[in-house]
Amino acid sequence: MTTLQPTLDPNTQPANGPTSFTAERNEHEVRCGMCAREVYVDDETYRFASRAIESGLDNPFRCEVCAEEYDDLAYEG
Repeated sequence: MTTLQPTLDPNTQPANGPTSFTAERNEHEVRCGMCAREVYVDDETYRFASRAIESGLDNPFRCEVCAEEYDDLAYEG
């Protein structure tokens, strides 16, 4: 009998959004503008955050946890 064990290999799983690990597509480190958690993003997201910061704006990037909390607060309030 064969037993299946779930495994996550960051190099074989497609990265469709920000990840907590580097992946082939997500190779740029960005810090969350709210909690400063490091997250890895693709080129497009990295350029978006970089342009905003260089323009003198606050870091517009939010990690998934902070984005969820913000959405919950906006929904309740």
